[in-house]
Amino acid sequence: MSRDFYYLIKLEYEKRQKDAADRLESRKKELYSKIPRLEEIDNEINLSGIKYSRLILQGNSQDVDAVKKVQEIIDGLKEEKNSLLLSHGYPEDYLEPVYKCPQCRDTGYIESENRIEKCHCYKQLLIEFLYKESGLGPVERGNFSQFDESFFSDEVNVEKYGINISPRENILLIKEKCMEFIENFHKPEQKNLFFSGPAGVGKTYMANCIAEELINRGITVLYMTSPKLFSTINEYKARALKEEEYDDLSYRNIFESELLIIDDLGTEPMSAARYAEFLSLLNARLSRDMSSPCKTIISTNFGIKELYEYYDERVASRIIGAFEIYRFAGDDIRRLKKLGAK
Repeated sequence: MSRDFYYLIKLEYEKRQKDAADRLESRKKELYSKIPRLEEIDNEINLSGIKYSRLILQGNSQDVDAVKKVQEIIDGLKEEKNSLLLSHGYPEDYLEPVYKCPQCRDTGYIESENRIEKCHCYKQLLIEFLYKESGLGPVERGNFSQFDESFFSDEVNVEKYGINISPRENILLIKEKCMEFIENFHKPEQKNLFFSGPAGVGKTYMANCIAEELINRGITVLYMTSPKLFSTINEYKARALKEEEYDDLSYRNIFESELLIIDDLGTEPMSAARYAEFLSLLNARLSRDMSSPCKTIISTNFGIKELYEYYDERVASRIIGAFEIYRFAGDDIRRLKKLGAK
């Protein structure tokens, strides 16, 4: 990723902090006009805070009582302020800044175990910039609250759907397993997910529901179609052979993102070399997952038989061993939605 992107991210955090400050200033003006005493209290707290800091810096033992007295004054003012807010129907924190990310207070950094590190929101912002740079456009959002199992038939038809239960019962079982995947995401023993089935039966939507939920929990997610994935790897390899100096963050994120979604596996051009690269990717992510979350979701029209036919046996065996395999079945939801809209 170019340095310009780091600059843009810096500007984004500056904007977030300014927005938080502007919103707070707006609320202050609103309440100061309605409750003048609040402005007086804030001014008194500020003055007392300056006096408190001066006494602490002086560090004289005889100033201990003075420090304690100033602290009591500040505590009393804060208590009065909270009481005023509550009595007028406002929450106690109404005059506190509201940040997009409360953890880092919109700075992009947090203190962890006596060291400063990037906040999860910073990591996710990096990936979002990378995704925009790819030219693919935003991932189609999906969430479990909008999940509608009514698009899946109650009919049990092994010949038609290839499963011995109804598509609706099947998708509800898959949804339950996906929720377990989310809850157990940080556990190394939680396997990855492999979604197979025909087009239009909800594979990508289910993957995006998981992504949305994990993003909300602070997990970094990278979505890539299979052709884009192999193109990114191939571009990195080609540049490495030429020994060009370039930023390889887009390549590294394929290996390091906490959740990688590979959509439409099998639509990439066939190549023995690419299968070896894919196996290396799977092995690297599985190894990394032993120490920190590094899960993968694969979506494809292929079944297990097609995996062995299309890929190196080692790739197919690795997927079977490291992934929970779920077969999606049903009618084409896109077609059903179009028919319903008519």
